[in-house]
Amino acid sequence: MNKKEKILICGILPPPNFGHSMMYKMLMDSKFVDEFDIIFLNMKFWSYKQHKKVTIDKLLKLIKYYLQYVFILIFKRPDYVLYNMSFYKMPFLKDFLFCFTANICRSKFIVHDLGQYLTELYNSSSPIIKKLVRWFVNHIEASIIMGENVRKVYEGFVPQDRLFVVPGSCNDTADLKIDPLSVNKKKDEIVRVLYFSYLSVSKGIWTGLEAAKKVIEKNKEIRFTFAGPVESAELEEKIRDFIIGNKLEANIDIVGYVEGEYERTQYFRDCDIFIFPTHRDVFGIVLLHAMAESKPVIASIEGTIPEIVDDGKTGLLFPVGDYIKLSENILSLASDVGLRKEMGIAGRQNYLEKYSLKAYGKKMVRTVKDIGGLK
Repeated sequence: MNKKEKILICGILPPPNFGHSMMYKMLMDSKFVDEFDIIFLNMKFWSYKQHKKVTIDKLLKLIKYYLQYVFILIFKRPDYVLYNMSFYKMPFLKDFLFCFTANICRSKFIVHDLGQYLTELYNSSSPIIKKLVRWFVNHIEASIIMGENVRKVYEGFVPQDRLFVVPGSCNDTADLKIDPLSVNKKKDEIVRVLYFSYLSVSKGIWTGLEAAKKVIEKNKEIRFTFAGPVESAELEEKIRDFIIGNKLEANIDIVGYVEGEYERTQYFRDCDIFIFPTHRDVFGIVLLHAMAESKPVIASIEGTIPEIVDDGKTGLLFPVGDYIKLSENILSLASDVGLRKEMGIAGRQNYLEKYSLKAYGKKMVRTVKDIGGLK
């Protein structure tokens, strides 16, 4: 029997439930773990309230995780390090340290890039950081990216043959037994629209709210639910003032952070239309949740979203920030139950073929083996 190659995965597992943690949960639930000898270093730096702050707690965690990392490299001798990064300024210094250490220990360093901000980081950095970025990209074995659109971000940094596209994934919840949220819903009269993401400016919360206002002005039978943690207390107050000031309380619910798969699925199954008006994103796993539940989606043209949403077939796309176009798309789908059903069925099929757990596991196994074949 051939000895399995050993992979050290540096990532994060739930909780909390967000894009990166859910991606690694999917990876660990897939056939990927059967093909390789896996060591998982669960580096929990991220939190909704402090994800952009440098804190003492994070520094202490860095020391702990780095010592664990060095121990594994020296005594476990992994063939590869699969490392989760997003190319932000402060975290990059940490990422550089981990890459540098892997090179010293002769473990091949594979970047698992769940963002798309390499060029942005480089262009906004000092000359010293730029040199570190150049060293970094010259010493990685390959980068696994989320879509073809991300390739252009690496131009001039990493050869195209060292970029491997593996889209994200989510659990198939279609067979999950769920108690309905809206037990008295009249399907022919009320249309429910769901926003399920971080309630932040970068995720397009204001685009969603402005569109909702426009929609409600024309159709009082459309209800909106905005689910997810709010970026700050200040933003939460502004959202509340917007809803009250425009007398939208009867049509808009803000429900906050939804923790578990069961509760999340309740909201997706309850809606008729899913919207994702993000201003800054690379992938948008929430789109897959909607597609798995056979829901039509309306999303902004950002990152790899146009690769996920087949415009006019599985959903509708609109320019980033264009709340008028978003409102028009919502009204269009709200008035056509047949089209919503067709798009939902097509989205479900797209999910099964490209984004299911089975498809994701197979793609990741093949990709790592392909990377191993690089010269």
